[in-house]
Amino acid sequence: MSLLSQLEELQWKQLQHDEKYHKEIWVLNVQQRITHMVLHLSKYSAKLTLSALEHNIEELKKATIDSLIIVTSSTNIFNKLLSDFAVDQSEKDLSDINALASKLLKEESFDGYEPNISMAIKVNSLTGRMCKAVESLDHLEAYPFKETLLDSLASIFRILLALACHLRIGKIEEPIENRLYSVEKNNIFFSRLGNYKSGY
Repeated sequence: MSLLSQLEELQWKQLQHDEKYHKEIWVLNVQQRITHMVLHLSKYSAKLTLSALEHNIEELKKATIDSLIIVTSSTNIFNKLLSDFAVDQSEKDLSDINALASKLLKEESFDGYEPNISMAIKVNSLTGRMCKAVESLDHLEAYPFKETLLDSLASIFRILLALACHLRIGKIEEPIENRLYSVEKNNIFFSRLGNYKSGY
């Protein structure tokens, strides 16, 4: 499966998961849904930073995967393909997500910090920009809400892929699948709704 096909498949499966297993969020309006996702990213960006500072690699891996899930879900809210706004034209011919992640890691600058800490701080800062955007939307301030949110999501996605590569997570599809499947199993209608692993 090509890079673009892999990314689209991630988004398609995420969309089905969200629709079936998170109805309480699915029924919210767009502004409420993206605000909910920004809150999730705030939570996970804090976990990224803390686990990076504490050198807790397992927690850092978990927070990286959780953050990637939220970025994918957020992108769907905007009806955008990751391949259209988070992948450069020159990258679209790469073989797969791992190849993209490897390229992005090589291009990362760490500004004198340990790589894990540097990337966690960048995600934290970008999440702060997203918080400002949803706050400004509440106030109807003169602020480029959508542009800021999408630009931040694209940057966070690229940093998280680089971080996943640095952490040697491997094929990110597998831990994403395992994480969402574990969430789905808690639903009382799990056996009827379908699931991330075998299909919906």
